[in-house]
Amino acid sequence: MKVKRVLRRLGISALALLGLLLVVGVYQFLSFGRAAASVYDVEPLQIVATNDSAALERGRHLAESIGGCLGCHGPDLGGALVEDIGPIGLMHAPNITTGGAGADYSDGELARAIRHGIDSDGRSLLYMPTPEYNWWPDDDLIAVVSFVRSMPPVQSVNDAATVRPLGKLLNQFGVMQLLSAQTVEHDAAPEAVPAPEPTARYGAFIARGCIGCHGEQMSGGRIPGAPSSLAIPANLTAHDSGLGSWTKADFVTTLQTGVRPDGRRLDPFMPIGSTQAMNEIEMDALWAYLRSVEPLEFGNR
Repeated sequence: MKVKRVLRRLGISALALLGLLLVVGVYQFLSFGRAAASVYDVEPLQIVATNDSAALERGRHLAESIGGCLGCHGPDLGGALVEDIGPIGLMHAPNITTGGAGADYSDGELARAIRHGIDSDGRSLLYMPTPEYNWWPDDDLIAVVSFVRSMPPVQSVNDAATVRPLGKLLNQFGVMQLLSAQTVEHDAAPEAVPAPEPTARYGAFIARGCIGCHGEQMSGGRIPGAPSSLAIPANLTAHDSGLGSWTKADFVTTLQTGVRPDGRRLDPFMPIGSTQAMNEIEMDALWAYLRSVEPLEFGNR
């Protein structure tokens, strides 16, 4: 009889715990919906596109390289499926030409989307890696917006990006950040960004594009919450488990070819198209920064 009572109590406790977890899950699920529907009090930026050739060329370079715009939105910016990450969601970049969603944005709203992760209605974008380039100075924002506006309109209708139940829970528990507007401080003062230079100081800004995958410590490891099918990012520090034995020439060649010094190809998840488009200053700066960070064992992120 005592055994039965113990088992009964354990069963009741397990049901109570399950019920509590269900309540917490539903609450967080609904909280994500409220957060996604929130309207941010951030005005469009005072930025207007230009036809200046130098600005257009700079914008094209940023979009092709450290901005990664073409890697996600497609070579014609007409939208593309970036990644289906299973129970987390569907990463689908929209058509940002004037033939698609781009027509819904003013130049200032497009600049706000880049710097603040906010859409034309004032709500958060999904999956936009805003911290990777919200440091861009106004001149670079003007350049990118001008380049986007210069692209021919693409007449296409794309699937919308979606966050599935697990993704919503992971976002609310802080494991993943899928609501772009939640990833930056909207009232922060503009950062002092140096002119492009082959230094660790400038490389630290470029390296922000690596953090989402390789971690803030640049030591790689599985991305928290990511499905097992997703590539495991490498260690970029000078530790023996990372790039300790690499030379700068090894690093540059890998970014340009997608092939490691040992002959292994990088996983397709690595945006090799963007790294190939980086110029010498950007590659030198990124290498200088990676050599300046603390060497850590693989997986410390």
